[in-house]
Amino acid sequence: MAPRGGHRRPVLQNLRGAVVSRVRAFLRRVYALLHPRHIDRDLDEEIAAHLAEAEEEYVQQGLSPPHARLAALRDFGGVTHTRERHRDVRSFVWLENAWRDLRYGSRLLLRNPGFTAVVVCSLALGIGANTALFSVMDAMMLRMLPVPRADEIVRFRTPLSYPAFRAIRDRTETLAGMSAFTIFPASVRLDQDAEQAVAQMVSGNFYAMLGVNAAVGRLLSPDDDRIPGVGGRDGPVAVISCQYWQRRFAFDTSIVGRTITLNGVPVTIVGVAAPKFFGVLQTLSPDFTLPIALQPRVSPSTNTELWVHGDEGSILTYDLTDEYGPSIVARLKRGVAIERAQAELTVLYQQILAARGSTRSDEQQRRREHAEQKVELTPAGNGSGMFQPQERNLLLIVMSAVPAVVLLIACANVATLLLARAAARQREVAVRLSIGSGRIRLIRQLLTESFVLAIAGGAVGLLIATWGRRMLLTWISSRAGPFFALQAETDTRTLVFTLAASITATLLFGTAPAIRASKTDLVSALKNGGRGVTGSRGWEAGKVLVAAQVALSLMLLVSAGLLVRTVRNLQAFDPGFDREGLYLLHTMFLGYKGPQTGTLLKEVWERMSSLPGARAVGISQEVPPDGRRLGVTVDGAVNLAQNRMYVDRLMVGPGFFDAMGIPILAGRAITARDDEHTPNVCVVSAAMARTFFADRNAIGRHFTFKRTGAEYTVEIVGVAKDLKRADPQGEWRPVYCPMLQDLPTLNAVVLIRASGDASAVLAAAIRQFREIDKNLFVDVVSMDRRIEDNVFFQRLLATLASVFGGLALLLASIGLYGVMAYSVARRSNEVGIRMALGADRRNVVVKVIRETMTLVAAGVVIGLAVAWGATRLVASTLFGVTAMDPLTLAFAITAMMTVALLAGYVPARRAAAVNPIMALRQE
Repeated sequence: MAPRGGHRRPVLQNLRGAVVSRVRAFLRRVYALLHPRHIDRDLDEEIAAHLAEAEEEYVQQGLSPPHARLAALRDFGGVTHTRERHRDVRSFVWLENAWRDLRYGSRLLLRNPGFTAVVVCSLALGIGANTALFSVMDAMMLRMLPVPRADEIVRFRTPLSYPAFRAIRDRTETLAGMSAFTIFPASVRLDQDAEQAVAQMVSGNFYAMLGVNAAVGRLLSPDDDRIPGVGGRDGPVAVISCQYWQRRFAFDTSIVGRTITLNGVPVTIVGVAAPKFFGVLQTLSPDFTLPIALQPRVSPSTNTELWVHGDEGSILTYDLTDEYGPSIVARLKRGVAIERAQAELTVLYQQILAARGSTRSDEQQRRREHAEQKVELTPAGNGSGMFQPQERNLLLIVMSAVPAVVLLIACANVATLLLARAAARQREVAVRLSIGSGRIRLIRQLLTESFVLAIAGGAVGLLIATWGRRMLLTWISSRAGPFFALQAETDTRTLVFTLAASITATLLFGTAPAIRASKTDLVSALKNGGRGVTGSRGWEAGKVLVAAQVALSLMLLVSAGLLVRTVRNLQAFDPGFDREGLYLLHTMFLGYKGPQTGTLLKEVWERMSSLPGARAVGISQEVPPDGRRLGVTVDGAVNLAQNRMYVDRLMVGPGFFDAMGIPILAGRAITARDDEHTPNVCVVSAAMARTFFADRNAIGRHFTFKRTGAEYTVEIVGVAKDLKRADPQGEWRPVYCPMLQDLPTLNAVVLIRASGDASAVLAAAIRQFREIDKNLFVDVVSMDRRIEDNVFFQRLLATLASVFGGLALLLASIGLYGVMAYSVARRSNEVGIRMALGADRRNVVVKVIRETMTLVAAGVVIGLAVAWGATRLVASTLFGVTAMDPLTLAFAITAMMTVALLAGYVPARRAAAVNPIMALRQE
């Protein structure tokens, strides 16, 4: 009896033999592909041996050698056909044919360098623009954080106080971890001089939750965040970024254990973060990371009204519902959807709020409002950038759509040129079709030529993208502030995007001309002797493509014009104070506490006020249009529900109103006598006085609002002129409070209104700072520059739209010129005959220009309709201008018509220069 399974053995052996045979056949094909000459030589030798043997047999049968040779060839059936069949069997036919088409197409393109250069440059501009913006957009908004399972990282959009954060962290079942963080500017002393850096304070589980490893030393742990003001087992500690380690210490491993001074506090460096880890914000890379327990010592003014020490050794705040807590990042548990986590966190948050008792009616109302608030999470695996969510979404659309439109214009431009080239190659195409070449084979050859052009354009475009990316990053860095950090480089993602853009461009501009060329009328093309006469359909397709280029270009020009006018309107906006000659000196008071800070502020103000050329000097903590939104209750207010509303509080000091140029309309301004020893006072704007008290006098009345869990009252001692803010989001209600009554403070701004040589005044001011305390770090900026920084987002959009609008206009003009030049060349005989019959050269020029302007007018009409829809995307960012502003439309149309006139004039002059005699001879 046969053993069990024995009947399967022949099947397995046959299967194994088939696999081995297939592998051997594949290897032979690979060898033939890599060594075609060796295989061809072997085949020729084998054919020659076979023919010689057959010829010898025929000679032995009595035929002469020539007749024997013919008989042997007749029996063999054709040497060339045998070689082709053998090549089809031995190798990858499609790959060899593609390589053959590639070489043939490359030779053709090299024979026409002018055409090739124009096409490659057009594609390079389109592909390069897309690649440059993609690399920046990828680094700014798309690239995932370099942490394990980055798709699980989320960020809280709902603000939580620190105790609410801790309570939710301890009770959640959907989150694998939560970590709080806050970022602030820091003054660092390494040797003798102080330098400014970016620092962040995080809860102790920050690195462990993200899954980040140390490059050198160790990272922060929960033990470092356990004892307030001390920093854990090793005292105050910090971790530095790998970028800062490279930039400042040149990868010196002995940095671990070194003590530096950060904001006046000695801190020991215990480690360096992983090389690719830059933090949880894409555009801001902290140099130093400290445990959040160090907040009272390192940054006491950060939420100074909210954070106090708790009994168990961590930072707490009295108010669970306060909106000014740290930022929170978390990691979802595996398999947990973000919606499920939001639902659980909302329930926990409402339970925490409900468990907090209150006897005041307004607090009960506030608690009910918060109990109805949902906890919102947002995916943060790709980091959170420098923009708000609405701005980020709009910028993502603009940075994707605008370069895509430019690429479409470039492809339409190239397609127009290919249609004209196809018309000139009609005889070549007709000959190939007439001798048996199939249409599919011809289309493949033409698409291969298009692919060669696209790859060349992509290669040049990659160089343009590298230059463009550097220019864009330099521009953004110069306007986004000194702490802007973005790492964008030519990596694998960029190369893949460039290749994909090249292939897409090939399909966009190469398919239609290739199909059109394969439908050539053989009889007509051969009869005309290759003069390039084309049918009306091909010509109409070229005109449609040009009209589309004009329409898309006009859309970009209109959008760019609206955004440019918005930026100018924002810069010219009158905020209600004189900003000419006004300079802001930002400083940080390190190591000063309580009354020491007040004494230092007064000394700084007195010294700066005595400087020659300083017309007015003031101090403040915030400068308009900044301010902190707080809820207040107004005693004796009229027309206000429950006498409660929100205001924007600005902490200011002596001389503020004089330096800002804000007149006091009633009462008095904030002075140096308004300090911690005097009753709390404030100054309100005229609009707020009217809102609160109608026609009654506001001086002597009171505000009541909450600080550090307790209510406190301020008396109105002055009414200031109204200020305006270019903010469509809502009304601005400034309340000015003395900063000397709210000590300690870490940050301060000295406002100097200079007369004459401002540089000399500022240099003298910096010297005074150094005399007061050499550790004081001073950053000087003009008010004009600060206002420009406030419109950075609108300026970025305007710059992108303007650059790409100009690029689109250039490409459209090239396409328009190409179409009109081809039209003139196509009709040169007709023009010559007309001139031979008496037509005036001026009339010829006018006729060509009229055709050009008619074509452009059609594109303008379409472009206006497209622009009407496109400008709706940026309508929310416009200021002082409507989406279809007549002046902007007139400018865009005028620019397009002017360029069209120039593009059509050169072909018109060429048409007028046609020799009638030569035209008649050709006929």
